[in-house]
This record gives sequence, structure tokens and C-alpha cells, in this order.
Amino acid sequence: MQNYAVNAKALESFTKQIFTAAGLQEKDAASVAELLVHADLRNVRSHGVLRTVPYLEKIRGGGASKSSTYPVIRETANTAVIDAQGGLGALVGEKAVQICREKAKENLISMVVVKNSNHFGMGAHWALKLAGDDMIGFACSNTDLTMGPPGAKEPFMGNNPFAFAFKAGEKYPEFCVDMATSLVAMGKCKDLAKRGKEIPSGWMLDKNGNDTTNVEDCYMMTTMAGHKGFGIALVIELFATLLSGGVLSPDINNQDLPDTPELSSQCFACFNISAFRDLTEFQRDAENYIDRLHALPMKEGMGAAKYPGEIEYGCKQINAKEGVVLPETLVDDLTKLAEELGVDAAFLKECVTDRQ
Repeated sequence: MQNYAVNAKALESFTKQIFTAAGLQEKDAASVAELLVHADLRNVRSHGVLRTVPYLEKIRGGGASKSSTYPVIRETANTAVIDAQGGLGALVGEKAVQICREKAKENLISMVVVKNSNHFGMGAHWALKLAGDDMIGFACSNTDLTMGPPGAKEPFMGNNPFAFAFKAGEKYPEFCVDMATSLVAMGKCKDLAKRGKEIPSGWMLDKNGNDTTNVEDCYMMTTMAGHKGFGIALVIELFATLLSGGVLSPDINNQDLPDTPELSSQCFACFNISAFRDLTEFQRDAENYIDRLHALPMKEGMGAAKYPGEIEYGCKQINAKEGVVLPETLVDDLTKLAEELGVDAAFLKECVTDRQ
């Protein structure tokens, strides 16, 4: 199978055209495209343009509203509750970030919760936007049923993801913890299957609770760190769902249903660093801390220790210069979709690469 190295800016423009042709306003289509391509830049391919087809199916099928105004239904100086009204997670996320940062600038700490949303994409995208240069950003979401506590025969909650981010000085601008509470994201399994690669044992369970490496047989994901991952998933449910008054994971809809909104819930928060100490001093100490991490003695062949988000940030720099790597099967899917919508996709196959 061939891989294609696609210019990131061109890919973002193309993706924007796809969603504009599907009926989104240009500004909204740009937000969706930015979210998806950002994931591919960081090599979080499970949340990249791989999601274009299911997102479009959601829009076309009516499962993602094109008319929602994402109203704020409750608000204080530090908090807000938004009803996404079945709209796209990418769009309510933009509104939540804007409100959250404005409130944190004025009142130092803020939290915005969202209900009745759809898939919100890569958590790092939101945590980094919330953080900017001067804050600590946090984002999390519940998801449809994909996971149960260790030993359960039925799923009880989603593999609820969360992300924290901040700028650790000029040397390390994207310190970011971003993870699902399953051992891996389901999207990663789908991405490996799309690339014709083997899925490792221990990631998925079939209907009998047994290990499977076949995506088609997957009934549940395994939790990260056993019961600890289960506990963290429930904490995310607290922040995203119980605070927003949204639909709990056992009752939300499958995110892949094109005619039905997922009704997921999300939480976004900002912590203004200047509320606690001088920002310059904070970033100086953060840089020093990471320098000391890098200096740790390591086993032969392991390379230097890395801070959370360092690998993804490095990928982002490389992919921005050399192109985002897309597998041939995905390029074919995007090309077919573009033909249906009257969008030029010829550039997608202009450069074949051996990069993985």
C-alpha cells in the first residue's frame, strides 16, 4: 500500500472546501478542517482527516445540526453551560474556548461545560487552544459506550478522553497530556486496519470478553491501567456530564449513526497562571524541569526521556515541512468524496512517499 505526503496547508484548504460544499458556513468549515488536520500534523491519525467521511455522513444524515446557535443557557463570571443542540463538537468547542479564555483573563479561572454535542475530536487541539501562552488548558468529553470496568461483560461508559496543556517556555511550547481512558483509542485501531497493519493483542475485547485483534469483532475496549482507568473515566463523566446536565455515557448514541446526534458532553477549563505566580518565572521553572527530565540517564538505545506531547510536537514540525502522511485507502476515500461534492482533489496524489 502506498502512502502520500500531502502539504498540510493544502490539505486543510481541501478539507475546508469539502465541508463548505456539504453546507457548512465557510468559517465553520474552516474550524472543522483545522481540527482534523491538526490531529494529522501531530500524528494522531485516529482523529485526523480519517474522520472526514463519518463527520460528513453525520451532517448529511441530520445527526449533526447545521442550524444550531450553540446557546449559553446558564452563566456566571467564571462558568457557562452551552447547549450544542446536536451540533458539531468542532464548532461548540470553538465557542467554549473563546468564552473560557475571556472569562479566565478577567476572573483568572474558568470552566465551560457543554451538553448535546457530537464528537469533539483531538483533545489536545482544545487544551492547547485554551492554554495559549499564558494559561493551563483542560478539556474532556464523555463518549458513546466503548468500555466497561475490568471484568464486566457489558460496556458501561465511553473511553472518555481528557487533555491538559500549557506552554513551558519558548523551548517547550506544547507540553500536552492527551489520552483516552481506554488502553488505546478505537480510532487508532481503525487507522491501523485502514493501513493494513496488525492490531496488537490486549486492545479490544469481543462479545465474550475475550481478546480480539479484529476491529469487526470489537465489542469493548480495555481500560488503561485497569481499575484506575475506569475511575478516571467516571471522573470525566462528573465534569463533562453531571455538571452540564447532559446525557450519561450509557444512554448517549453511537457516534457513527449518521441520522442521530451522539449527545455527548464536554468540559473546557482555563487556569490563568498569573493568578498564582509571575508567568515568566513559571515558564522558566517549567523549562528547567524539562531540561532535568531530558538529562536523566537512560537505558542504551532508549534515547532521551521525553515530556508529554514532545513526540507529537516534533511530528508537527516535521509534517508541516514534509507533508501529512495519508494511506492510499484514505486518499481514495477522500478523492471519491471530493468528486461527489465537486471539489478538486487531484493534488492528493501528487506526491508518493515511503514515510510511515
